[in-house]
Formats: sequence, structure tokens, C-alpha cells
Amino acid sequence: MKHSNRRSLPLLVMVALAAALLVLAVPVHAQQSGAKQQQVKLQKGTWWGSVGDRVEVVVKEQLSTRTLTATVTKIDADKGIITVDAEVDGKKLVRPLFASNIVSMKTVGASAAGAPASGGAGKAGGAVPAGKASGTAGAPSPGKPSGKVDAQGYQLDENGKYRVAPQKGVFVLPLSGMVGKTMRGHEIDEMLAEVDKWGPGQTVILDIDSGGGLVTEIYKIVDAIKRLKKDHRVVAWIRRAFSAAACTSMQCEEIYFRTTASNGASTMIQQGENGMVASSREETEKFKRDMAAVVEDNGYSRYIFLAMVLREDVLTYTKDPVTGKVKWNNKITGEPGEVVLSDELQNLAFTASTALDSGFSKGTADTEEELAKLLGLPEWYLISDCGARISGNWKKLFEGCEEDLELQKGRAGLPPTGTAVEQIAAQIEILQKMLSWSKRCPPCFEFAFGDKDAASKEMTKQLKELQKQLRSLREESAK
Repeated sequence: MKHSNRRSLPLLVMVALAAALLVLAVPVHAQQSGAKQQQVKLQKGTWWGSVGDRVEVVVKEQLSTRTLTATVTKIDADKGIITVDAEVDGKKLVRPLFASNIVSMKTVGASAAGAPASGGAGKAGGAVPAGKASGTAGAPSPGKPSGKVDAQGYQLDENGKYRVAPQKGVFVLPLSGMVGKTMRGHEIDEMLAEVDKWGPGQTVILDIDSGGGLVTEIYKIVDAIKRLKKDHRVVAWIRRAFSAAACTSMQCEEIYFRTTASNGASTMIQQGENGMVASSREETEKFKRDMAAVVEDNGYSRYIFLAMVLREDVLTYTKDPVTGKVKWNNKITGEPGEVVLSDELQNLAFTASTALDSGFSKGTADTEEELAKLLGLPEWYLISDCGARISGNWKKLFEGCEEDLELQKGRAGLPPTGTAVEQIAAQIEILQKMLSWSKRCPPCFEFAFGDKDAASKEMTKQLKELQKQLRSLREESAK
């Protein structure tokens, strides 16, 4: 894991429906009624429903709109196409409607499966699936669909408080990249704000793929996951979780591995003058005390965490031959059946097999369907893609900032060309672009230049000086 470091500022820095709608004269057979509820994003909001629903649709047609009462015969949510049987200008037609052209859509009659009107779900969402969900005991769950929708078009419960999903499902938040850069506590808090809209007792999967990162960010992640666990079931699904990412996984009471996953090796390092160096003994001891207490509160032996941090902390376990209960040891005992997971030569890192055998993981799943079964769900159902959007938006912004700052640094290091006016104008442009990132993506800017406020202040000072020089040169040339 890395400590953030305040490096000195680099010297160079100082310087149309008609075409889209297909009308078929030959009717096609509708799909079987009773299909499961599906979610389709419209121009504004969302429609929930299934094949066989009777709907009222307002469709944009060039410069006007048309209202249709129709029966849904096919739903292709991925392509955003809903096919309906409708009567248009006295003719019965099978008509594909593109979701991007649908102004509004509501269910006015249930399908044969008995789905409620207004595109509502057959069952209330928010029930806690099998397994432990922290902080949800006695919490009120969303009620039955009310027929009302929120501002984004999602179905609300009878109390108008929570959104209602068509069936039990999950939310997934991808956590990838360096901890402190693209993997942060901030996105976990954003996820909490979204998941809370669906009521307590939701299942949130943290899909972890990270080689670790900053110690300072771990404390923020711990607090964010604690807030998320208060009302929801939080699960870690591991692709790769080393160092700070391994600490992140142990904030969840349930950890699941992919077959090729690894989890562990939490050696502390920080930025030194000549590159990455091991953290001091004092810093390491403080971190060990803090995190060991946290992981123990989450149901894990502190010996597991300590063996990940330092090589000298050994980890073994034995299992009761009758009950299968695991006993963790911080030394080699020589007991019958003892399994040595780490010794003085290496930090602890679990594989899928050692994690499962020792009970560190609850199971191994390579596919969403396999994970759903382990979670006690009848099938994999993603309630909302909000997690992918939250994670993806931040990753795109941060990586875009990193790329552009490197580009500007490269430009600043090129030999000067052109007239004095052109040279100064180029330096001004570089500083302006760098300063813009201090506001658009402060964490990335701080990674690049150290203290954000000090760097911004110095850049602004030099920018003003260059602008003054440029004005003087232009005034001189105008004489």
C-alpha cells in the first residue's frame, strides 16, 4: 500500500421517426404471456412491464406526437425496441417502437401473468436474500407497487417512499484500479445514495479488481462500507484484491472468489525520494492495530490480516474433523491436519481453493448465475446499472485527467519554437489546461503535483505573470 506524498512542483509547470419506425402489414404472433418484467429506458424515465401488457404510448413522429393504445408483443430491452399490436388510422398493425422515440408509456391493463397495472412489479423488491445483511433487522421493506412513478420513471411502492423492483436482484459496483485513484470510498457513498432509493435490505456486490494503493484511502473506504452495510447486504466478489484492496474485501462479511482470484499481500509502502519504499515500523504498527480491530469486528481473525501485512506473522489453520470448525493460529503448532498458509518467507495471499477450504470465502463463482445461486437468489437479476455508471464515470474522468496532464507536461518540456509571443502563448495554454483539472478532478491533480492548493496558487501566479508579459509584447509590437 502507498502513502500519499507531497512532491515539489515540477519546474516546467511553472512556466427522425419516419425513417426509424417500421410498419408491418403482416401481424406476428405475440410471445407467451407471463414473461418476466423488464425495464426499458425511454426518452424520459423508464417503463417496467412484460409481454401481454396493454399500454398507452405517446410516440414522437417527426414534428408531432401520436398516442396509441396497444398490446406489447415483444420486448428487446438491449436494443431499446418494444413491438406492439396497435390500431393506427383504422388499421391493425404490428409496430416496432424505438424507446428513444417514446415520450411516455404506461400500462393500462395487466398481462395474463397477472402483472399489476402501470408497469408494476408482481412482487415487492427489497426483501433480504439468503445470507447475512448487516443493519436490516426490523427495517421496513418497500411495499407493493402503487402505480405511481418517481421523476426518473421508476415504479414506487404504495407508500410512495421507495422504488420497487420486479424481482429480487442485486446491485453491482465495480471497484478497479489503484486504491485512492479510480477505487475510492466516494463512489461507495454514491452507490449508497442510489441503492437507498430502493429501500433497505438490498444486496450490493463490490466487484473488486485491484492491486492496492494508498493507506489513507483505506480509512475512507472502511467508513463508506460501514455506512453501506447499515441497511444493506454487502458482498465482495474477487477478481484480484491485493494490499489495500484486500483490506477492502474484509470489510464485507461475505467474500466470494473467482477461480483464478487472489486476495492478500498487504505490505505497506510509500513514496520516497528515489521511488517506492517500505513504510516505517511505527506507521505499519499503527495501521496493523487499526485494521486488525476492524476486520475482527467483521468476523475475521486478526491473524489473517496480520499475516497479509508482515512476513514474520505466520498463519496456519486446523479444522475440527467432526464440526468442520476452523481454528486460526499465528504460529506453526504441529497439530494433526494443520495447513500452513504463510510463513516467514512470504506474505499471506489466498487462492480460491485455500480461501474456500479455510472458510475465508463463502464460495467460488466465475459467472453471475453461479454467484446468484451462492447468494440464495433464484436467478441473476441486476436491478439497476447505477454501479457501473458511477464507477465508469469516475474512472473515465480520472484517466482522462492523467492522460492530459502527462500530455501538458510533455508539451512544457519541448524545446521552445516560434516567436516570443507564440512561446508565451503556448505556456499560458499549458498552465490553463492544467489549472482546469484542479477543479474538474482534484484528486488526480493532487497525485500529479502534490499539495493541490499550493500547486494551484503557484500556477495561477505564473499564469498571471505570463499573461502580463504577453500583453506587453503585443503592445510593443503594435507601436
